[in-house]
Amino acid sequence: METELTRIFDALPVIAWIALPDGHADFINRCWCDLAGRGTEEISGQGWMALVHPDDLPAMLASWHAMVASGKPGELRVRMRHGDGNHHWHLFRVGPLKNASGHVTRWYGMDTGTGGRQQPAESSPASELDALLTIDAMPLPVAITAPSGEVRRVNRHALHYFGRSFEQLKRSKASEVVHPEDLPYIISAQSKAYETGSTYNVQSRHRRSDGVYRWFNVVGMPLRDAQGHISCWMHLLIDIDDQRRPEEALRTTERKLRSIIHTIPALVWSARIDGSVEFFNQHYLDYVGLSAEQVADWGWKAAVHPDDLDGLADSWQLIMASQAPGETEARLRRFDGEYRWFLFRVNPLRNEAGHIIKWYGISIDIDDRKRTEEQLRRSEAFLAEGQRISMTGSFSWCLDDNEVMLSDELYRIFGFDHDTTVTLDRIAGRIHPDDATLHADKKSDAREVGSDHDYEIRLRMPDGSVKHVHVVSHCAQGRDGQREYIGAIQDVTQRRASEETLGALRSELARMAKINSLGALTASIAHEVNQPLSGVITNASTCLRMLAADPPNIEGAIETARRAIRDGHRASDVITRVRALFSRKSSNTERVNLNDATKEVIALSQSTLKASRVTLKTDFCQDIPPVTGDRVQLQQVILNLLLNASEAMNGVDDRPREILVRTEVDEDARVRLTVQDSGVGFESEGLGKMFETFYTTKSSGMGIGLSISQSIIERHQGTLRAQANNGPGATFWFAIPRAGSDMRTTTSDSDATAPLLRAARVAGSL
Repeated sequence: METELTRIFDALPVIAWIALPDGHADFINRCWCDLAGRGTEEISGQGWMALVHPDDLPAMLASWHAMVASGKPGELRVRMRHGDGNHHWHLFRVGPLKNASGHVTRWYGMDTGTGGRQQPAESSPASELDALLTIDAMPLPVAITAPSGEVRRVNRHALHYFGRSFEQLKRSKASEVVHPEDLPYIISAQSKAYETGSTYNVQSRHRRSDGVYRWFNVVGMPLRDAQGHISCWMHLLIDIDDQRRPEEALRTTERKLRSIIHTIPALVWSARIDGSVEFFNQHYLDYVGLSAEQVADWGWKAAVHPDDLDGLADSWQLIMASQAPGETEARLRRFDGEYRWFLFRVNPLRNEAGHIIKWYGISIDIDDRKRTEEQLRRSEAFLAEGQRISMTGSFSWCLDDNEVMLSDELYRIFGFDHDTTVTLDRIAGRIHPDDATLHADKKSDAREVGSDHDYEIRLRMPDGSVKHVHVVSHCAQGRDGQREYIGAIQDVTQRRASEETLGALRSELARMAKINSLGALTASIAHEVNQPLSGVITNASTCLRMLAADPPNIEGAIETARRAIRDGHRASDVITRVRALFSRKSSNTERVNLNDATKEVIALSQSTLKASRVTLKTDFCQDIPPVTGDRVQLQQVILNLLLNASEAMNGVDDRPREILVRTEVDEDARVRLTVQDSGVGFESEGLGKMFETFYTTKSSGMGIGLSISQSIIERHQGTLRAQANNGPGATFWFAIPRAGSDMRTTTSDSDATAPLLRAARVAGSL
C-alpha cells in the first residue's frame, strides 16, 4: 500500500509528502522538488526546514510536534521558498494513517492552497476552479463536494471506476456505491470532519462498475479560501484492495490462530526479545487465575514457586543468550494455590535476516510424571539397598542376541567394573573350572528347552577366592517377542561356609554321641547279661559242691543244674532281644511316594554331598506306584545309603565322584530304589558280613547302619541287597511291596528289656 501511495503522491500536481510516526519526513513528492528547485535528497529528512521562512519555522515546528504528539489531523500555514528565491504562502492539510489497533503508522500532508504573493492578506483565495482543473490529472478517483456534502465534481477516474455519469453519481445513494457494512462508519467520519473542519482518513469498500467491492483508503481534506473559510472538500480514494485483502486474510488467519491457541489445552505464551512476556493464552490465564494485565511483561513471576524463581530466571537468560531452543522445569501455582511441576519449552522466531524477533513457548504439566519418577527413584533405591543387604543381584539374558544386563549388585558379586561390557564369555570366565560343565549344561538347556532354573554354582574370582552363588531364573517373552531369561543370583558364600562349619560340628557331635550311645548300649547289655550269668555260675558251683559231698546230693545237684540251665536261657533271651530290638520299634504307617521321599532326603544331604565334591544324578520312574510304610524310617535307610556311598568316595581323586539314585518297578511288581557309587567298592568275601551288627570297613564306623537299615526294610516286608559294580564302586538297593500288600508290624517292647531298647534306639537313630 505504501508503494502505491508514494506513486500517487508523486503524480499529484500539488505539494505532498509522507512522514514517519515520529514526524520525520520520509517522502517528498516531485511537485515540491520542482517548486523548490531542489533534489529529493536535499528536502527529505530535515532538509525541508531550510525552505521554511525563518520567521515561520518556530511556530510551525511547535504546531507540527503538537500534532504528532496528539495523533490528530491538523493544518500548517507557512511560507515556503520556491526555486526563484521568493517565499510563498502554503496551507498544508495533515492527517494520520492508523492501523487496526489505532496506532499511527504514517502522516500524510498535502498543500491545499498556494499563491504567488508573500503575505496572506495579498494572496488570493484558493480557487475552486484550480482544484477542479487539477483533479482530472490525479491518477485516482477524486470527488469535490460542497461544504454541505453535495457532489460538485468527480474526475474521470471516478467516473470510470463507478461506471456512471456525473449526473448518475449525483443522484446515486451512498449505499449504492459504498459497502453496506462500511457505510455507517464512513458517514460518521465525514460528519465529524464536516463539523470540525478537519481532515478525515478512513478505509472502506466501494462498488466497482462490475459489482465487485474493493477496499479504498478515503482521505477527505477541506479546501479553504483566503479568509480560511471552507470552500469545498476534496475526497481522495486510494485503492488499497491488493494490500488490504492479504492483510485481511492475515488478520482472519491470526484470529483463527489466536482462537486455536486459546483453545489448546496447554499453557502457551510468547515473549519479546528482551524476555518480557507479551502474550498468554486463555488456558494459561485460567490456570494461574490471573488476568492478562497482571501477568504481562514480568508479572508472570508471581505464579512461579519462590524456590524455583531464581533458577527459572537464570535458565531463561541462558536460553536467550544461546539464541537456540531450550527447556527448563519449575513449579507454577494453580488458581487454587496448589503448585505443580511444569516443563517450559521455548523456540525463537526469526525474520528473513535470521534475527530473533520473538520467542514462543509452551508449558506442559509434568507433575504426575515427576511424582512417578520420584517414586521410581525411591523404588530403585529401595531395590538397590535390598539387593545390597541380601547380596542378591538381578540379570536379564536375551537368547536371540546374547545381550546381558546386570544390576549393580551383580556387578559387585562378579567383580566387574561398571564400565565393563558384560558378555556370556566374561561370565563364563568367572565360573569355577569344576562347575564349568554344569554351567554349560544349564546354558544349553536354556537355549533348547527354555525351562526354569534353580541351582548353585561356584565362581573363581581374580584373586583366587571362591564364591558360592545360588541361581534362579525364568524364561519369558521379552522385547519384540524375543525369548529372555530373567533371574536373580545370590551370593551364598557366607551361608555355605556356615553350613560347612555346622556340618563339621554336627559330624563331630554325632561321632561323640555314637561313642556315648555305644557305651550306654554296652553297659545295658552287660547289666542284662551279667544277672543270668551270675546265676549260672552260682548254680554250677552249688552243683559241684553237692556232687562232691559224701554221699553226693544227687537230687539237689540235679535241681541246681536245672536252675543253671534256666539262667543260661535267660542270658540267651537277652541276646535274642538285643538282635530283635531294631525291628520292634513303633512306626507310623502311611502311603509313601518313594520319589518324593527321596527328593526330600537329597535336599537335606545336598550340602554334605557338595562338601565332598560329589555329583548326584537321579533317574526317577515317572509313574512309580506308592508304598505303605513309615516315611521317616524309609528316609533313614535312603539317607544311610547316600552317606555310605559318599563316604566310600572320600579317597577317590582319579575319577569323578558320582552317585546315581534310581527308582523303578521290578519283575515282582515291587518298588525298588538303587544307590550306585563310583567309590572303592568292597571285596566279595565281605558281602556275607555286610549287614551284620557291628561289622564295618570304616575306621570310624560302628557297623550298625546297614544292620538297622536291613531291619527296617525287612519290617516293611522287603529286601536290602548289595553288589559290586563291574567297574569301580558298589550298588545298594532295596525293594518293598507297593501299597495294598498285607503288612504286619510289631510295636510292643518287653518291659524287662525297656532300658536296653531305649539305649539301642538312640544308637540306631544315629
